[in-house]
Amino acid sequence: MSRFLPLVGVVLLLGIIGWRVSWQRRRYGNRGIRFLRSARWQEQLRDALGVVLVLFLAGQAVMAAASPESLASRYVIEPPSVAILPVLGMAVLLGGAVLLVVAQLELGASWRIGIEQGARPGLVTSGVYRFCRNPIFFAILIVLTGYTLLLPTRLSLVLLVSAFVGMRLQVLTEEAYLSKAYGATYREYARGVGRFLPGIGRLR
Repeated sequence: MSRFLPLVGVVLLLGIIGWRVSWQRRRYGNRGIRFLRSARWQEQLRDALGVVLVLFLAGQAVMAAASPESLASRYVIEPPSVAILPVLGMAVLLGGAVLLVVAQLELGASWRIGIEQGARPGLVTSGVYRFCRNPIFFAILIVLTGYTLLLPTRLSLVLLVSAFVGMRLQVLTEEAYLSKAYGATYREYARGVGRFLPGIGRLR
């Protein structure tokens, strides 16, 4: 049964994002997707690599479900030797999924995938955004950490690290946009709230 859990995690992550796109369209009249629409090739490349990352996550999860023996030589930690890993991994993954839903709902009309230059839907600083400026990215990292615990291969570790690097670069781009869009209001908020964790990564 545990061999299907990584695939369940991928389906859950994609399902949450798909649900939010649908909800955004029904409630606000737009899908909120600005993915792969940047005028800068660097951001287009980063978005494309994000798609590749998801494909690798899904592909490895399918392999684990259909033919777990094919991954036997790729584990960093042999799953049977640590029986608690599937339980811990699923708990972490589900915790990240719950945070992801909450963080996306609290953004309301301001929710976007990508950056919409010129848009001023409003700066959200309440709810979980009182403690973390980027709870959606943080939640996705938690989900990917749970996935890595469920499927502790070298590829999973590479994908987790790559996701963090990509999100860190995206956050820097978004911070520049938010600073320009909301000026002193955003900078004051960023000086008091951490980037991913409370108190860590505050704007100086």
